[in-house]
Amino acid sequence: MDKLRALRYFKRVVELNSFSAVAEECSVPASSVSRRIRDLEASLGIELVKRTTRHVSITDLGQLYYQHINEILSRLNYADELLSQSMDNPSGTLKISAPPGLAQALLVPLFRHFRQQFPNILLDLDYTNKYALFGQDSVDLAIRGGPIDDARLIARPLIRSGFTLWAHTQLANELNTQFGSAYWSLDQLSQCPAIMFRNKAAIVPWWVQTEDDWLPVSTQPVLISNDSATLLDALAHGEGLLLAPDWLLPAHLKKQVTPVARHLSLSPAKTPQVEINLVYQHAKYQLPNIKLSVDFICDYMRTHMADMVKS
Repeated sequence: MDKLRALRYFKRVVELNSFSAVAEECSVPASSVSRRIRDLEASLGIELVKRTTRHVSITDLGQLYYQHINEILSRLNYADELLSQSMDNPSGTLKISAPPGLAQALLVPLFRHFRQQFPNILLDLDYTNKYALFGQDSVDLAIRGGPIDDARLIARPLIRSGFTLWAHTQLANELNTQFGSAYWSLDQLSQCPAIMFRNKAAIVPWWVQTEDDWLPVSTQPVLISNDSATLLDALAHGEGLLLAPDWLLPAHLKKQVTPVARHLSLSPAKTPQVEINLVYQHAKYQLPNIKLSVDFICDYMRTHMADMVKS
């Protein structure tokens, strides 16, 4: 029995909760994954996985076994990667996770320059609003907003951005005329059509900062989406107001829209500004591919996004 392969299959079955998903990831038949794990169970004399026709569950002993082998396999993978990579000629696959809106607005040219600088590194770009689980999602780097609460991870700040409430210029003029002023009250703001972002399963609310606290803003959604291109298209066609980070709007769209209600401190995150961070595992920074990539991305953003990058 190839015990190392069986251990790796078992580790991924625990993390993905599926034989077929592991088989697809490893490009092998599901029967091979199942057989390897049965051989592992036979060698240990314990049941690690309970199988039914539709469900896979890990036994209590299987969970305990996973906790012990997970760290061992992670260290072994790290050792393999360290020996296989070279600072002089970096190669291999680098998987990066980032939100789609951020990727479309800022990261496409960054990754083009990266490929030119490191032609032998294959970029695997996963654009998703899901937060990457390091150690489970096979992600090397993640670009994310907000604080990182995990001692195993390092967060290098790339951008610090505020938020602006935008409206198509014609809609802004109509609303200013309707309200008799550009200084809208919260009641007036709550009457405006709103273009809302959805993150995971929930609408991202708007908040207004007062002297003492952040208060929720009542909204009248006319469109809800987790796709920034759809939201920006609605903004461009005057369908409603969009509360967005300063980096999201492309230059050509800013010529068609205008900030509104600037006297109000609005945010979808209960903070006037949010940081966009490059996140990676502390233990992996010594790997040449990770170190070179982290340093390149940070240097590029500092050089090309000087007005947005945190000093």
